[in-house]
Amino acid sequence: MQNIINLFRVNKVRVAYGIGDYAICLYWSGVSLYLLYFYTDVVGISPLMAGWIYALGIAWDALTDPFMGYMAERTRSKMGSYRPYIYYGSIPLALSFVLLLWMPPFEGTLLFIFLLVVNLFHRTCFTIVSVPYSSLTARITDDSDERTKLTTARMLAASFGTFSISALAFPIVLLFGSGEESIGFIYLGLIAGLTAIIILGITVYFVQERPFEFTKEELPSFSEVLKSVSNNYPFWIVFSAILILISTYLMFNNNLIYFSKYALGFHEYQGLILGIMSGSTLLAIPLWAYLAIKLGKKNTWMLSMTSLFIGFSIFYFYPISELRELLYILSFIGFGNGATGVLFWSMLPDTIEYGEWKTGIRTESSLYGFMTFAQKGAIAFAAVILGMILTNIGFEPNQDQTPETLSSLKALMSLIPLIGVFISLVLIYFYPIDRNFHQKLIEDIESRKTQNA
Repeated sequence: MQNIINLFRVNKVRVAYGIGDYAICLYWSGVSLYLLYFYTDVVGISPLMAGWIYALGIAWDALTDPFMGYMAERTRSKMGSYRPYIYYGSIPLALSFVLLLWMPPFEGTLLFIFLLVVNLFHRTCFTIVSVPYSSLTARITDDSDERTKLTTARMLAASFGTFSISALAFPIVLLFGSGEESIGFIYLGLIAGLTAIIILGITVYFVQERPFEFTKEELPSFSEVLKSVSNNYPFWIVFSAILILISTYLMFNNNLIYFSKYALGFHEYQGLILGIMSGSTLLAIPLWAYLAIKLGKKNTWMLSMTSLFIGFSIFYFYPISELRELLYILSFIGFGNGATGVLFWSMLPDTIEYGEWKTGIRTESSLYGFMTFAQKGAIAFAAVILGMILTNIGFEPNQDQTPETLSSLKALMSLIPLIGVFISLVLIYFYPIDRNFHQKLIEDIESRKTQNA
C-alpha cells in the first residue's frame, strides 16, 4: 500500500513533466482520431486519397524524427538540450494544427497538394516539440522506478489529453459549427492549440535537465550510434512489440468513428463513445503502473495483452446493437490499452542503459528518434493499407453502407488488432530486463566511470 501512495505523492517535476503529454496528445490523438474522418466526411476526398495524405505525413515524421533527435542531443543552451525546442516550437505547432483542420476552397490536384503540404508542415512542427519532450525522461533521472513514476504521470496526462479530445471534439465541432462541421473543426484547432501552448510552457518552466557528463564533441558518431542500437536486443524486443501493436491497433482506432456512424447509427454519441474508451484507459493507468512496480514491467505487459486479446475477441464475436453494449466493450478494451503507454515509455529508457552497458555508447535522443522513425513508418504503411481496404470493401463517405461493407469493417477493426496483440505478447516474453538486472547495469556503468576517471 505504501508503494502506491509513494507512486502518486505530489511531485512538481512529475506533474510538470507529465502534463506536457496532455498537450502532445491533443495533437497526436486529434490527428489519429479525426484526420481521416475530416478528410473523407468533411473535405470530401476518397478514403484512398485520405490514407495517402495521412500516410505521407507520418512517413515524413519518420524521416525527420531521427534527425531531430540527433540535433537535440547535440544542442547546448542555458535552457538545456531539449527544452528550447519545446518552448520555441509550441506556437508554430498550434498554428499548424489550426491550418490542418481548415477546409480549403480547392479541388482536384490542387486540393491534394495543399492538404499534403499542410500535413507535412504540421508533422514537422510536431516533431520539433515531441521528440525532445520524449527524450526528457532519461535526462531527469536514471532510476528505473522513478522513470516508471514519471512515465505514469505522463501517461495519465496523455490519456486525459486523449480523453479530452475524444469526449469534447465533436461537441465543440457541433456547437461552434452550428451544423457546419468544417467551421467547427477550426474552433477545435484553436482551442486545442491555445491549451497546448500554455501547458507546454509549464513543462519548460518547472522541469530541469540533468547536465550531460560530456560535451557535444564527445558524443558518438552516427555510425557508433547505429552500432550501439544494433547490439541492443532488449530495445529490439520492445521496439518490435510496440511497433506491431500500434500499427495494428490503428485499424480499430481509426475506424471506430466510421463504425459508430454507419454500422450503428450513433453519430450524435461520438463524444460519449470515444470519451468512454479513452476515459477507461485513463482510469486504468494507475492500476497498471502499480502492477508494473509490484509484478515487473514484463509480467504486467503479458497481463495487459491478455486483457486486450479478450476485448477484441468480444468486439468481433458479439452482435453489438445497443449503445450500452458498445460502451461496455470499449471500456474493457480501453482498460487493457491503459498499460501500453506506461510500460513502453518506462521500458524504453531502461534499454538505453543496456546499450551503454553493452557497448560503452549512450544514446538517448538518437534512440528515441530511431524508435519514432520506425513507429511512424509502420503507422504510415498501415494508413495506406487502411485506405486501400476501405476502398476495396466498398466504403463510401456520407452514403449508406452495404451489409457486406459493414461486416468487413467490423472484421478489419478486430481481427488485425488481435494478431498484433498476440505477436506483441510473444515478443515481450523474451524481454530480459527486470528491476534487479537494471540496477546491476547502473552499478556496472558507474563502476566503469569511476575506474576511467
